[in-house]
Amino acid sequence: MTRLSRVLLAAIVAITIGACGSESQFPVATGKGTIRMINAVPTSPDIVFRIEERRIDTVAYRNNSAPQQWDDLEYTFNFEYARLLGLDPTRIASQLLDVVRDTEYTLVLRGSLETPTVNIWEIAERSFTDADTVFEMRLGHAADVLGPIDVYIGTEGVAPAPGAQAATLAPGEVSIPSDIEAGTYVITVTTAGDAADILFESVPAQIAAGQSLLMTFLEGVGADTAPVIARIFNQQGVSSTLTDARFPPTARFIHATTDLGTSDIYDDEALQNRIVADLAFGDITGDIDVALGDIPITATAPGNVGAIQFEGTLATVVGGRVNYYLSELAGEIVGTPVRFDRRPIETFAQLTFFHSSTNHRLVDLYVVDADATIDDTLPRAAGLVYLQQIPPIALNEGSRDIYITTSGEKTVVEGPIRLEAAFGDVYEAVLLDRVDPSLAELKFFPAP
Repeated sequence: MTRLSRVLLAAIVAITIGACGSESQFPVATGKGTIRMINAVPTSPDIVFRIEERRIDTVAYRNNSAPQQWDDLEYTFNFEYARLLGLDPTRIASQLLDVVRDTEYTLVLRGSLETPTVNIWEIAERSFTDADTVFEMRLGHAADVLGPIDVYIGTEGVAPAPGAQAATLAPGEVSIPSDIEAGTYVITVTTAGDAADILFESVPAQIAAGQSLLMTFLEGVGADTAPVIARIFNQQGVSSTLTDARFPPTARFIHATTDLGTSDIYDDEALQNRIVADLAFGDITGDIDVALGDIPITATAPGNVGAIQFEGTLATVVGGRVNYYLSELAGEIVGTPVRFDRRPIETFAQLTFFHSSTNHRLVDLYVVDADATIDDTLPRAAGLVYLQQIPPIALNEGSRDIYITTSGEKTVVEGPIRLEAAFGDVYEAVLLDRVDPSLAELKFFPAP
């Protein structure tokens, strides 16, 4: 070995020994913190939530990701949404967070996809025992359209009193935690500084002890009758909805069978409350306020309560919307309730329909570019079954032609129907029989 080689070898050995004898430069975890995310962007598609590049969860609007524990180190959390046509996902926000042990972090994505905001709401993790009689409550504001708000926690029938609010919040803010005795409460939201200007008044909610709760106020969307809702998230990620008691459920009635004549619709057993008059085949009503619970639905001949054509029951939910289709099955008139969220999503258009064509019990749906044929195209949805609502089909913007065919064939029973699709559009329709039994009609709902 040459002298130069011996010198280099000695230097390498010295460096190695020195490195082994020093402390590691990498951070060392001493515990764990808990991370979750809330999607508060009203027009968003599902949001992919990542820690660095690792997917944690996919979160729909007004929902939270499953809480997960991570080492108390520094991470970048990323927010993305999937694009149509198999393109790479779009990253819309990133948030650096130095996680502290025994701390729960909620990352709230709000605003719009183009200019999103990420707020970090944190709280010390807490344990409860069976002997606890209280729950821990925080109040979060994620409904940007409301501006600053006051929030009151009280009992049913007691109006909010100025100065007695539990919190005053601007969009993106969260209150400090408070211990509250388990019980039944009404949550009221008002414009900040004006207790008489009520923006939200919840139905009475029974809240159990022994849990840490984050009540978040969000914008109501297509499935909601009220402009504001409250979502309650506990420390396990279990969520529930509080609706505004001032807004009743609604129903739309769709006459979807030639086996039923023109009808009046009643929603009471005594047939004294007529809610629809002269509903003819193919008619689609607007949203009609209805009672809560199991309500009787009766169709009679117009102006003649003695000529009953159909009797059924419609189950409604607090603050919810439902479509009620009158169709035929095995020679009998049947009522089919369908709940569909009409929420517009800013990254694609949506198409859905209820299948009520007795002459074509199994069909396929094709969506092609304007003036294109379906000869060498696969259906967007195949084997669509009678008396079923098809899941929403996502459409890119632009001119599209819609075809309905006999299932498994290229035999067209409806189409082409031209749609000029724009992001955020929601197309609802019902598939009906025509006078010509070889054809069907895809009838679109009017704009709500």
